[in-house]
This record gives sequence, C-alpha cells and structure tokens, in this order.
Amino acid sequence: MFKTIISKILQMIIVLFVLTTITFILMKLSPGNPVNKILHLDTSQVSQSQIKATEHQLGLDHSLLGQWWHWFSQLLHLNLGTSYQTGAPVSKEIMNYIVPTLIITFGTLILSMLVSIPLGVIAAINYHKTLDKMIRVLTSLSVSLPSFFIGLILLFIFNQKLNVLPTSEDGSIAAYILPIITMSVGMCAYYIRLIRSNLLEQYRSPVVEASRLRGMSERYILFHDIFKPTFIPIIPLLGLSVGSLIGGTVVIENLFDIPGLGYFLVDSIKSRDYPVIQGCVLFIGFFVVIINTIADITTLFIDPKQRYNQSAKTNIFNFAHLRHYKKEGDDDEV
Repeated sequence: MFKTIISKILQMIIVLFVLTTITFILMKLSPGNPVNKILHLDTSQVSQSQIKATEHQLGLDHSLLGQWWHWFSQLLHLNLGTSYQTGAPVSKEIMNYIVPTLIITFGTLILSMLVSIPLGVIAAINYHKTLDKMIRVLTSLSVSLPSFFIGLILLFIFNQKLNVLPTSEDGSIAAYILPIITMSVGMCAYYIRLIRSNLLEQYRSPVVEASRLRGMSERYILFHDIFKPTFIPIIPLLGLSVGSLIGGTVVIENLFDIPGLGYFLVDSIKSRDYPVIQGCVLFIGFFVVIINTIADITTLFIDPKQRYNQSAKTNIFNFAHLRHYKKEGDDDEV
C-alpha cells in the first residue's frame, strides 16, 4: 500500500510537470502579446521605450527557456507568480474564483449519482421491458445533446420564460441549480448505462450461480455478489469524471455568467495573462490528480482483490529475484 501511494505521488509530479510545460509552450506559440492588453495599445499611443520597459518588467524580453525557468523556479518556492492584469498573487486570485467551480463540480457528482444509481438498477431489473427501453432512449438522447445546448434550453425556460430560477447576479445558491442540472444530464446518461450493464454482467456471473448452489440467501447474493462488484469499479471512474467536469465548467460558467475558475481562465486567456493561465492549469491538474489518487486508494481499501493484485506484483518480483539469486549460487557451487 505504501509503495502504491509513493508511486501515485511520483506519477502526479510527472503529470503536472508535463502539463504545465506543454501549456507554457502553447501559450508562447499562440499569437498575441500581454503588453498590448496591459498598455491598451489598441486605443492609446505608447512609445516604443515604454513597451520595452514593460516587457523587461514582466520578463518577456528573456528567451523562451529563460522565461520558463523563471516561472519554474518560482513554483519550486510555492509561488505561482503575479497577475499581469491585477498585480495580485495568482494563488490569491485562484482562491477567489475556486468556490463556484467546486460547488458546480461536486454538486454535479452528487446529483448524478442520486439519479444514476436508482435508474440504472431499475433498468437492469426491467431488462428488455418497456421501462428499460424508455430509460435507454432517454440516455441515448442525453448523450447526443451537447451541454451548452441543454444549458441554453434550461436558461430560456426556467429563467427567461418562467422566471423561477435566478442567475448568478442574485448571488444565491439557487443560481447553481441550472448549471448543475446542465452538467448532470450527460453524466447521468453515462453512469446509468454503466450501472445497468455491470449489474446484468454480475447477475449472470459464475460467482452468483456458485452462491446459489451453496444455499446463500438472495439478500446476501444481491449485496455481496452483485451490488458490491458493480459499484466498486465506479469509484475510480468518479475520480476521472472530476477532470471532465472541471473542464466542462469552462463552458458552463461562461454560459451562466458564474464567476468561477473556468470563467476566470477564459478571461485570462483573452488578456494573455500568462501567470494566471499557468496557475489555473496547474491548480486544476493538481486537483484532478489528487482526486484520482484518493479514488484509487479508496478502491484498494474497499476491494480486497485490488490489494491482492498489488501485493501479487511485489511477490512475483521478489520470487523472480530469488530464483535469479539461487541460479547464481548454483553456478558458484559448480
């Protein structure tokens, strides 16, 4: 278990390093200059010396490698830099925008599970019946519709026509209902199908037949041999879904005008605020990797098979090393 945790931490460091480096390179290759936004060159006359002075102040006159090393050396001291637009620390700016994003992300996860688990079970129980077919049609329709289209429809009906749900301008928790529902539609469709197929697969498995032959009760078979193997693989998938949800908030927050991290990131990309972009990408990547690591470790604690597979890998390695040692000893004796 300890080796697994260390391995996950090393993987996280490598992933974040590669992610931030690629983001840095793509930003530098993209057209535009943050100095144009800072000095408002489109609307005002600025001397060339002032432009160069601003570039020198921001470190933009250094080479690409020099700029990257300056940012990375700050990161080693847990400093994400300073925003070009506001002059505030990037970490402080991120903390100001992260709460709405977390509300939408975890609200979507909770709502999706509350809807997906019962509907997936109902669809499996009514296999190939009318109710199962209706659920499958609805999930197919939900998957085919993009989230921004669903959001526009919900916004038009519940905010513009019925005026029953507020927007972010009201500052209430009710403003998050429509964004959470919008992001939950596609996610529910995926997990309903997954739960349904897993339940049907476990119901037909040899383990269930063996339990019935041993005289186990249907309640034991239902919870131990069907439900448990069905829902354990979903835990790491939920961790992976966090990444897609945070990525989806970039569109949803701009659609519903919610001042979250996705909204802030898009605004920073428009203004070429490189430290903020790097900080947001790093924070999102770190958050996603941490959630995935927690999900994997939780699965190891819950499922004995996962722990056995991890220990089996170690035992195989040790056994191979022992055989190699014995073979060398035999050669020495000869």
